[in-house]
Amino acid sequence: MNNRYKLTKPLVFIALLCTMSISCKKEGLDSFALNRNVATTISAGEIAGEILKNSDEVTIPIKVTLSSPATKAFQVGLQLNADTVIQLVENGSLTDAYVLPSNAITLPNAVDIAYGAKEATFEVKIGLSGLERFFGHQVVLAYDLVNPGKGNTIGSDKSGIIVFNTNDILKEEDIHYVSITNGGGTVLEVRNRRNYNVTSAGINIPLGISLAGTPGNFFTVTTVVNADSITSLIGQGVLPENTIALRPDQYTLNETYQVGSNLSRATMDLIVPWSTIEENADHTLALVVKLVATSRHLLDPTKSHVVVLVHPQYVREVDVTATGTLSVDHDNSNANENAAKLIDNDINTKFLQPGFVGSSWFQLAFAEPQLIGAYTITSANDAADRDLKDWNLQGSNDGSIWTTLDTRGAETFANRFLTKRYDFETAKAYKYYRLNVTNNNGSGVIQLAEWRLIRVP
Repeated sequence: MNNRYKLTKPLVFIALLCTMSISCKKEGLDSFALNRNVATTISAGEIAGEILKNSDEVTIPIKVTLSSPATKAFQVGLQLNADTVIQLVENGSLTDAYVLPSNAITLPNAVDIAYGAKEATFEVKIGLSGLERFFGHQVVLAYDLVNPGKGNTIGSDKSGIIVFNTNDILKEEDIHYVSITNGGGTVLEVRNRRNYNVTSAGINIPLGISLAGTPGNFFTVTTVVNADSITSLIGQGVLPENTIALRPDQYTLNETYQVGSNLSRATMDLIVPWSTIEENADHTLALVVKLVATSRHLLDPTKSHVVVLVHPQYVREVDVTATGTLSVDHDNSNANENAAKLIDNDINTKFLQPGFVGSSWFQLAFAEPQLIGAYTITSANDAADRDLKDWNLQGSNDGSIWTTLDTRGAETFANRFLTKRYDFETAKAYKYYRLNVTNNNGSGVIQLAEWRLIRVP
């Protein structure tokens, strides 16, 4: 019995080895069948899943297919093929479709094919600013499969044609319209302190550029001025008969503006110098400003132009200081530095008022009420601690009851002979204007070279 056992044990062991050997051979054959370097054929495919969108771009997954599982991992090159799309559109094979520009599309250099795979996907990214130009229409792009690795080949379907409707991806609120901020699509009336700012050079008309929607990367906007249409607008009765078109030498406007990254607005200023205003006091001045191109996004079809209408007679400002009668709470006995120097229109002279203890005033009285909308103060030649720091401007029609029109605090004058302008809003004219000084920068005297009052239309 023991002998039989000893003989049987090796036989069982051998049988197990044989069973394992047969199993290993079968698995080895199966693996060997996949590992053999058998070429496969790759074909272009269509959209392979959900199209994703964020504030900057749209991502489209696209599939490629293999005729048999890949025996080795490899790559297939990818190239955009705009010529194919253009031909399809031109020969009528594709209708009601627009060709996406290449600069709006980001395509990877290659698609990775994994070992054993029968298909693979890659992502095409389309900039939202490029896509939104075709909002409401179908768009199309084409790509080619090229240079497959590891001895594999490209099938007859080497080109993929991707067509989709922008309405399926974009909504009206997604569109980034670029427009003129102030007066876009209208006639912008520049008069009576509306729609302009006053500078020493002239009037500044802040037109501005606006972007609707969530801002992203920076972009540029190109403008043109169309003076030829002014005659037509006069004929249509849109503009007054005495209107004349501004010549290029009578205004300043840049041709190109940039809207910065993550910003929705940019400055676009039209500047008309005072010389132009004075020379055309009996006319109305006009020009048409248009946004004609943008490097990103879409021009608003209704708000990318504005007709600017300037009324010189209603924007002219007048310095009325010389027509008023000056008085001060106390004067300087030195004729070289007395109150008369305060309004002599010469910044090289000054009024030096002694004995300042925290309260002083200067006053101009007029024969008729004046609508004052601004005033200027000019620092004198020395000792910055004598400069005005805190004050208020008041108006009165009887010299007794005063209305505060403007208040300033902690003002500084960085340089000597520096003129600073102060604008304020008022709808009422007054005969008396008084500047009440409540503080300077520490000295026992106050000084200033000029105080001027400006009447506005």
